[in-house]
Amino acid sequence: MTKKWALREKISDDLEKQLLFYRGIKTEEEAEKFFNPDYERDLRDPFDFSVMEKITNRIAEAIEKNDFTILPESTVVKGFIRNYAQYLGLPPENVLAVFRRDFRENKKGQIIPRGMVEPLSEKGFYWTPKLTLILFFSILIIGFGFFFFKQYLSFSSAPPLEVSSPLEGQTYKDKIVVTGKTDKDATVKINGTLISITENGNFNEEIVLPQGENVVVVETSNRKGQKRVIERKIKVE
Repeated sequence: MTKKWALREKISDDLEKQLLFYRGIKTEEEAEKFFNPDYERDLRDPFDFSVMEKITNRIAEAIEKNDFTILPESTVVKGFIRNYAQYLGLPPENVLAVFRRDFRENKKGQIIPRGMVEPLSEKGFYWTPKLTLILFFSILIIGFGFFFFKQYLSFSSAPPLEVSSPLEGQTYKDKIVVTGKTDKDATVKINGTLISITENGNFNEEIVLPQGENVVVVETSNRKGQKRVIERKIKVE
């Protein structure tokens, strides 16, 4: 694709005059105002812009007081701001850029100041030392609560009991080994005989039973006398 370059109009070999021309300054009077501005002479009173025919007094007062509740949609407001900037002799695009920076438009087209409304409707999350203390004490309280609840269950209910051997209906030819697990503070009896358990609550006991069908009764109990019993029917040949 071939690019085409268009040269801007040249009016003088004097670089200063040419640059002024590009800025829209074509007369000596305009150049004098540009290089030696007199703000009292050249700038208008910003508080007197309500005399403009395109802006009513009600709209003008609202803009001066930052009251955007009675203003029309943002498109109309931007038009007012553009006219106001031109009235004061300011670059309209620069003034509108400041407006877009400080205000936003909601879904209804209304003007909403940034930093005043957004934090109320869209709160951000920030981690603070206060939240750290709250989290720490919350974890501490939950931990203590879980510990006491577990202790309560251990004292208010029968101890757990698992019997991994013998299995229901199993057939043996000689000695039988009874293995399983319970609470480390519980006591275990096999067919009424007290046996020892390890520090972890495991037990492994060898018993002798007569030939024929037998029932192996494993019983565990805690200090309050609460018991749990498992029975296994086996056969000895």
